[in-house]
Amino acid sequence: MIPTFIPIWAQNTLMVVGAIALILGLIKLLFELIPQLGRLKSDFWRWIAGKWKGRKLIKNAIASDIETHVNEVVADLQNELPTGWIKRASIKWITEIKDSDLEEGEMILRIRPLENQDQNFLSGVYAFFTRALFPRTKEVIPANARKAAVLRIAYRTITEKKPFLKQSFEDSFLETAVRDDPSVATYLGRYDRLDQKGFFTGSFLREIHEIATRARFHELRGRMNQEIDEILTHIEGFITNLERPIGNTRVPRATIPPGGWYRVGPATSYAFLLVARPEHQGVRPYINRAQERSAQNIERLYVMGAKEQEPFARYVISEIAKLPNYKLVEIFNVNKDYRGTQGGIGALFVISQTAQQNESELGT
Repeated sequence: MIPTFIPIWAQNTLMVVGAIALILGLIKLLFELIPQLGRLKSDFWRWIAGKWKGRKLIKNAIASDIETHVNEVVADLQNELPTGWIKRASIKWITEIKDSDLEEGEMILRIRPLENQDQNFLSGVYAFFTRALFPRTKEVIPANARKAAVLRIAYRTITEKKPFLKQSFEDSFLETAVRDDPSVATYLGRYDRLDQKGFFTGSFLREIHEIATRARFHELRGRMNQEIDEILTHIEGFITNLERPIGNTRVPRATIPPGGWYRVGPATSYAFLLVARPEHQGVRPYINRAQERSAQNIERLYVMGAKEQEPFARYVISEIAKLPNYKLVEIFNVNKDYRGTQGGIGALFVISQTAQQNESELGT
């Protein structure tokens, strides 16, 4: 065999390229292991792309920038949406977008690269919420109701965090969705009203997800449209009664009929407990109401606290958590409280299995 000799200069070049590739690989691994370096990662890839004008490096820089911004704008929703829905996302480019590309797998957002960076960002936000909302129950929930929920959350997030992109989202996403399916517009309007009082993310999304979870392999699956409409109608009626104050009453409970505080459906039952300023009896009235709902075998209790009385609301939540009949599932933030004030707090309790069993025995 004739030996093949590699010139010294070529060997040196290969060594340099290999060293650069190794360093870039280690840096990439470091960024993946430490999520807090997201902003630094974005700046790094932009700097690299500026030094070497390779197409792949430029795409990496754009993807990293979108990834960082998407994760930043949705971070606040981690404490508002159900536990586990909001996870850190990564961007991957594709040439064609399909619904399955946006919904399946881990929190990887597959979007089509565009020259317009703002449109890339909007696509990233929309893809994020398409993937995040209703994990494991997407196929159970009707497409129009689910798409409207994604659009509502994405629109509110963009309006609050990136208001200069509001019109672009309206033109690119809202208009397209409504044109393709006019029923989406109806859901958007109803969702907006619930969101103005904290009930959209506070209770509605949680109830629909719970019902869909139970209906996956049940005949109720075919009635999801009806369940969604009935829950919307119930909460809308509850809000209407809240907006009818009597005199100087801050929380007009007298305007809400006894049955308006709860709903018993074929899959779940839930009730609302609104916490306002401390009454002269302190926490006791709220404990009594929680016990009343337990005696009625109401499975799910939503405690909603006004922003002005958040410390007291947290105290009420902690006291109800001590009751043997209800188990605290999660404490969450709301975008607006039931008065329409920015901020607020909520909690979800579920009735304990022991309480359900005792109630069943009493019924028999």
